[in-house]
Amino acid sequence: MNNRNIIGRRDRRWALCALLPIVFGASNAAYAQAQQSGRTMIAVVTPTTLVKRADLDMGRMLPGGGGVVSVNVDGTRGTTGSVLLIGTDFHPARFAGQGAVLQRIQIRLPNNITITNPGGNTMRVSNFRFGPDATLPLSYLRLGNSPNIRLLGLNGIFGFIVGADLTVAANQPGGIYSGNFDVTVNYQ
Repeated sequence: MNNRNIIGRRDRRWALCALLPIVFGASNAAYAQAQQSGRTMIAVVTPTTLVKRADLDMGRMLPGGGGVVSVNVDGTRGTTGSVLLIGTDFHPARFAGQGAVLQRIQIRLPNNITITNPGGNTMRVSNFRFGPDATLPLSYLRLGNSPNIRLLGLNGIFGFIVGADLTVAANQPGGIYSGNFDVTVNYQ
């Protein structure tokens, strides 16, 4: 019987210690508590797939007498003609994928697309081009001046950046223009 009393006392003592912080926190008015929900998300990508990491954003501009706005694969933006570039809120598109080590792939980009604003006005995006994405540790070897690539690295992970040129008409109507373009990677 004495063993039961000792065990019973220990159990009650630990139970009281566990309750002590709860009682203290509930009775102390100097502490405030707020709660906000967050969201987390991850995409686990299987080999021989392609993932868009960022959209192509040509940024903001004033059309003036027209010209061409270029977003380059090195992350810079330029213009010809009298288009005035505004701000730094532009960036090339980014894609990533995974194939086998030393596998050959072919990247295909569109020739040109048309983007539209809500009023139905259009602009043409052309001269799509790609280059390596320095933010990924493993990359690829471009075979000549072609879209053919040989994957390097130990795991076949690769990334590339897509830039393009936007043709702006003189006095182009204002608004937010958008459109979609397809990028295809053929794993060979």
